[in-house]
Amino acid sequence: MNLGGLPTQNGEVMKDLALVKPEFVSHAELGFKSAPTKKSFLNVTVHATEIKDYQTLVQTPEIGVNRGYLSNAELVRVIGAELDGGIRIGSSFTLSGSFAYTDGKYIKFTNAPVPIEEVGGTQSFKDISGSVLPGISKYAGSLNGEYSHKGKLLGRSGRFFLAADGFYRSSFSSSPSASAYINIDAYALVNSRIGFRANEGLTISLWSRNLLNNNYFEQLLVAAGSAGHYAAVLGDPRTYGITIRQSF
Repeated sequence: MNLGGLPTQNGEVMKDLALVKPEFVSHAELGFKSAPTKKSFLNVTVHATEIKDYQTLVQTPEIGVNRGYLSNAELVRVIGAELDGGIRIGSSFTLSGSFAYTDGKYIKFTNAPVPIEEVGGTQSFKDISGSVLPGISKYAGSLNGEYSHKGKLLGRSGRFFLAADGFYRSSFSSSPSASAYINIDAYALVNSRIGFRANEGLTISLWSRNLLNNNYFEQLLVAAGSAGHYAAVLGDPRTYGITIRQSF
């Protein structure tokens, strides 16, 4: 039940949308895990999910009204495949990576709020069946590498290391009702770290996140009041620090 905020149209509560139905999820997954060599692994998974009466949080399309509510999309479907693997080269270098393909759609959503560019038009709700689900990038991947070698620090034996991680995701919708304006462009991030890992207890690392200081959005969303403008959650800028960890 929508208790905190009910969807309205022309100032009238839409009673048929006040009751939130429970979700029913059907999921199937098939894959395998393997170790092609003693120093490598390779995993593959394919999956498919259907959700009947999918619960999604949407913003009321009423102009001047700041109210979000839960709504049911009659049927959504997500299908995809994932691949991840890694290899150790000699005693000093490791390399791993992953790739994911995901396709998520509203198979049926006949009473969705209109996208931001249609707020204030002739209708407050529309059929968006066949459009993409929010927050899902069709392609995403990562690549991670680390080089290390034996050494001593502060009288402790261990390994010095240098590592970098890269992450990429393709563009995605950031609105429950797909909009021409509330889409986040593809972006890539690089993280890095250098330090010393003792055989027992001590780890010291100097690290940086978003090393290349890329500008990106984590989320775009309809601003309060449904007045045709939107807000954004910015991604973190370049961040760096040092971590000292001692375990017993």
